[in-house]
Amino acid sequence: MSRNVVVYWLKTNKGFILAEVLLAIFIISIALVAISGMFTQAIQANLMAKDYTVAANLAQKQLELLKSHPPEYWAGLTLPCTIPWSDTIQLPPPRYILITNASISDADDSLVEVTVVVSWQEKGRECNLQFVTLYSAL
Repeated sequence: MSRNVVVYWLKTNKGFILAEVLLAIFIISIALVAISGMFTQAIQANLMAKDYTVAANLAQKQLELLKSHPPEYWAGLTLPCTIPWSDTIQLPPPRYILITNASISDADDSLVEVTVVVSWQEKGRECNLQFVTLYSAL
């Protein structure tokens, strides 16, 4: 575009017309509504991920604490049984219910299958996270 054309365009156009301004506001408002919906979904997903992370950490902590028991502990249990929370210093948050069950493994009688289930309420529905591991009873 030559310089003369630009100068002519600037002299003849004094500003935006009302229709252009209204169209720009309409387009921007539609984009903002769409973006705000994505923010709402992102916040909800973040809260769900937080709950699942806390539950996974609780189950993993329980399994790590149980790992410190010697094989004699596992051999001395009357199976199947429920094992209480193993951390005497810090209890799980009251929102989360942790249940640990131990039973003889179907694969091998010398193994104890330990299942940790963490439950919590989220938006009126119950959520569960389950971890399963094996410990030697010999």
